[in-house]
Amino acid sequence: MKKDYYAYISKTNEENLKRDILKSLDFIKWKDHVKKDSTVFIKPNFTFPYYKEGITTSPQIIEYFLEILKERADNVIIGESDGGNDSFKADDAFKGHDMYRICKDTGTELVNLSNLPSRFVEEEIVGKKVKVELPQLLLDDVDCFISLPVLKVHVMTNVTLSMKNLWGCHPDSMRCLQHKNLSEKLTLITKSLNPKIVLMDGLYALDGHGPMYGDPKKLDLIFASNNPVVNDSLGTHVMGLPIESVDHIIKAEKEGLGTTNLKEIHINDSWEQFQTQFDLNKTLIDKLNTPLFKSKTLAKLAYASPITPLIYKFVRFLRNEKEQEVADQMGKYN
Repeated sequence: MKKDYYAYISKTNEENLKRDILKSLDFIKWKDHVKKDSTVFIKPNFTFPYYKEGITTSPQIIEYFLEILKERADNVIIGESDGGNDSFKADDAFKGHDMYRICKDTGTELVNLSNLPSRFVEEEIVGKKVKVELPQLLLDDVDCFISLPVLKVHVMTNVTLSMKNLWGCHPDSMRCLQHKNLSEKLTLITKSLNPKIVLMDGLYALDGHGPMYGDPKKLDLIFASNNPVVNDSLGTHVMGLPIESVDHIIKAEKEGLGTTNLKEIHINDSWEQFQTQFDLNKTLIDKLNTPLFKSKTLAKLAYASPITPLIYKFVRFLRNEKEQEVADQMGKYN
C-alpha cells in the first residue's frame, strides 16, 4: 500500500510560533505516532556549544515543541552527542541552549548520547555494505523518533537537514573519522531510527557556508513532515539547490525510505512562494578536507595521528577570518 507523505511549510512570527508549530504537527497527523504511553525522542541540531542563529536549533522552538509533546506523551526525551572532533561536550551545548531549565520546566528527560551504551548496526545500502554505531536507547526503547534540524547548507554534503542531523546520534565524538561512504551511512541511520516526525527550524537559515558558520538568513519559516526524505527534499527545493546534488537524499530514496518528488506529497501550501536562492562557498580548507571525507586513512592521519598538531598549526595560516573565529570559539571548550 502506498504511503501518504505529508509536508508543511509556513511563515510564522514570535507571537504565533507555538500555535504555528501545533498547526504544522496537526497537518502531518502527528498524533498517529505520539500516544500517551509512547516513548518519544527528539534530536535537535547542537552543532555549536551555544545558540547561533541559522546554525543550531532555536531554544524557543524546542521549548514550545516539548510543551506540546508533554501534553500528550508522558515519556519525552531529548538528547545530543558530544561535539565532533572532541570539540565540546554535549553538556556544554545543553547549557548554551538553556536546556537544563527548559527540560526542568517541561518535565523532559535530557541525555548525552555519548554516555549511553551503544552497538553497531550493519547492512547493505544501495549495494554497499556499511555499519554505524548508535545508542541502544534509540534502537530499542523509542516508539517515535523526531528530528529537529535547522535549514542550512553544508560544504561537504550540500545541505544539512533532518537526515544529516542524525549523524549527531553517532555517539563517538571522533565520528569525523567515519565519513567514508557517508551517504550510505546516513541512509542506514535513517532506516534504523525511522524518524516519524520532522520539525525543521527555518526561523533563521544558513547560507554560504555550513555547518559551523556562514550567513544567517531571517526567513521566519517552519517546516514539518512525517518523513525525513520528504522534509529534506522540500528544504532543498526551497533553498534553490538541485536535489540531484544531495547524494544522501537520493540514496535514501533509492533505498525506499521516501520520495523526492514533491508532486507525490500532500503539502499545505505552494512551496514555490517561499523559495530563495542559497549558495555554497567552499574555502581552501574545505577543498583540502574533501579527500578526508572519502578516506578513513587520510582522516585518521589528519585528525588522530602524531602529526595532527603540526597539521593544525599549518591549517591555522590557511583559515579565513570566519574560520579562525569559529576555531577560537571552539578552543574555549576543548
